[in-house]
Amino acid sequence: MIRIPAITSENLIVSQNDNSGYPPVDKEIIHNVIDDSPAGMLSADKALRLLDAIGLSHQKEIIATTIIEAKIASIDIGYPVNMRSISMHEDGETSSVINVTDENTMRLEFKRLMLDSDVKGVLISPSLEGERAYFGIRHRAKFGHIILCGTYPASDQKPCCFAACTMPVSKAEATEAMERVQGSFQLNKILFVDTLRRLSALCSVAPRIESMDIMPVVASTRSVVALDISVVLS
Repeated sequence: MIRIPAITSENLIVSQNDNSGYPPVDKEIIHNVIDDSPAGMLSADKALRLLDAIGLSHQKEIIATTIIEAKIASIDIGYPVNMRSISMHEDGETSSVINVTDENTMRLEFKRLMLDSDVKGVLISPSLEGERAYFGIRHRAKFGHIILCGTYPASDQKPCCFAACTMPVSKAEATEAMERVQGSFQLNKILFVDTLRRLSALCSVAPRIESMDIMPVVASTRSVVALDISVVLS
């Protein structure tokens, strides 16, 4: 779990813009998810629906139990893929292989992963390359919703560069936040800025969001893809 730095005057960007002109989000889906959910942790499938509603890409994962299902999943996701065995028991051991680039290798690895009698299937996901990034939301009594972002090496447990924006987040403020956290990482400025503004749009539609953590995010010059998300509602 990534440790989020404290929000201080040094990393906080206070909004000066009352006319944000947010990118479009699906308000109907957002309301359906939020209005039907009690306070507390949002279920994983509903959290992913929120990402879909605001247009943020997330990792696609498919469980295959047969070689045919594995073939279809790999084609659907697109090579290269990562493969990980799924144990029948929560504490069972698992094996994995990354960066499988063709069908022949996929078939061989699928058979190998399924050899263990405790394995019930293989989780297939895209093999993504890029830098590790973080996006999040926090609600604070003094400022309302704050939109967070950061970047960090894969080996770290805390963003080495971190910024926070009060709402509404304009393009200029999102760009300033992105420049603070980019460091030496190669990132897509347009997608990074757009992500911050879509999260700000989400908060304007769903004020019940108490916190959100999207991490890790694989960010590159071509894409921004969320690997995991957690959401807490008030």
